[in-house]
Amino acid sequence: MQKDSFIRNRKSDVDDGGVSYQKAATWEIVLGMANNGADVAFYILMGYASMIAVEGYGIKMALAGVVLTVMRICFGAMDAAIAGVFERMSPRRGKIRIFMLAGWLVCMAGALLLYTWCAGKFEGLAGLAIFILAYFVFLLGYSINSVGGGTVGIVITNEPRQRAMVGVVGTVFSYLIPIVFMNITTFAILPRYHQQYSIEMLAELVLWYAVFSFVLVLLSCIGVAKVDVKETFAVASSGQKKEHVSFRDMWEMFKSNRNVQMYMLTGVANKLAQQTGTQTIILTLLNGVLIGSYAATTMAGNFTQIVGIAFAFGGGIFISKWGAKKCTVVWSWISIGIAGAAVGFCLLLGGAHGMQKLGVVGVPLVLWAILNLAKSGSMMILTTANSAMRADIVDYEHTRSGRYMPAVISGIYSFVDKLVSSLGSTVAAVSITFVGYINSVPQLGDEATWPKFWMCMFLVMGLPMLGWICNIIAMKFYDLNKERMVEVQKSRQAMRG
Repeated sequence: MQKDSFIRNRKSDVDDGGVSYQKAATWEIVLGMANNGADVAFYILMGYASMIAVEGYGIKMALAGVVLTVMRICFGAMDAAIAGVFERMSPRRGKIRIFMLAGWLVCMAGALLLYTWCAGKFEGLAGLAIFILAYFVFLLGYSINSVGGGTVGIVITNEPRQRAMVGVVGTVFSYLIPIVFMNITTFAILPRYHQQYSIEMLAELVLWYAVFSFVLVLLSCIGVAKVDVKETFAVASSGQKKEHVSFRDMWEMFKSNRNVQMYMLTGVANKLAQQTGTQTIILTLLNGVLIGSYAATTMAGNFTQIVGIAFAFGGGIFISKWGAKKCTVVWSWISIGIAGAAVGFCLLLGGAHGMQKLGVVGVPLVLWAILNLAKSGSMMILTTANSAMRADIVDYEHTRSGRYMPAVISGIYSFVDKLVSSLGSTVAAVSITFVGYINSVPQLGDEATWPKFWMCMFLVMGLPMLGWICNIIAMKFYDLNKERMVEVQKSRQAMRG
């Protein structure tokens, strides 16, 4: 009786295409997706790991890149184990919130160990060992939080228009939080440390991240409170006794569900497009070395990111009308064209010896801002589509196998996220050794050269273009278009009775 009451309270008043959907209040969606902001804050902190490895523990850049990659891949695989624990838990209330809060606590303990309490105190083998231990704690917390937070957007609603909105809100958090932190870093923290990424500067930065991310996690806990109950997962289990999800079930899903495979490929491609060129050392190479001005590029970045958020809302409208699959194909092609135009513009400026024109206010900087606005906007739309696709995959797997596994899909996504980000950090760390940074990192004022220019263009524009091509190929084998998802929801409704 209690379950029936819960179902009635969570359903839409109006059927759409013969399906009665589960809906959420707008404020629940907005607050619930706030953990996306905390998650991206953790990711940004992770991007400084290569810097603190060199500056705080005396580890060479190439070795640091390898260590970071191996650890992130291992923890990406551990996400599956954490997801399994999540699926086995059945508390009366607080399943998602427990993971988000516990993950934040462990992650911040690791960050303080890594950047504050141990940095500058150990070198040699001891420095390497302490670095690995602290980073281990950081990644463990990151994984726990990611599995819990990644489940929010999946379970909070299954109504197609609201799922598009969930993707939009999540994308806004994912892009808005970096803007906030970039401005805090550029205008409030770096000037006090002579524009250098020193141990002391990173220690202060961690405190800012800890406070902001905690607020975001709390907001998410408030937004997800009504749906974070035992009945949410019981409803999805067709009224039958809920079985524990085993690793064999996870492997069977991955092996037999082609849409999951294509979703993972698309996730890899999108993460590659988003993250490789946004590694801190590569942004320093672009903005500090080639352009020569953090202030000018940060102000331009503020414009492109804030205005670009409107693209996310446009993407939500597009997804609502055409579905995630078509949206991904169309905007992958558009993104390829924009990136190609950006490389051509940099060459017209004069390449390595002309990028400094972007360091002062003028027509070149305005044109560069417009190109970055277009690139950022198209990437936001692809991120929004990917979020909607993840929720569709969970519902499709429920109808295919009878198993409702939101945390498992979230864990797979988190694994892809960590795998690509780890490879991105390694590619970035190893790549800059080929342009002279073996025992140091790029800093404002370093000499701009053609090898540095081409390396930067390849990492910032070239690799994303390859990722978007993978998107287009993957969508040829992905069949969950808008019409198919209506049938999936009808099947789920029949399963629930």
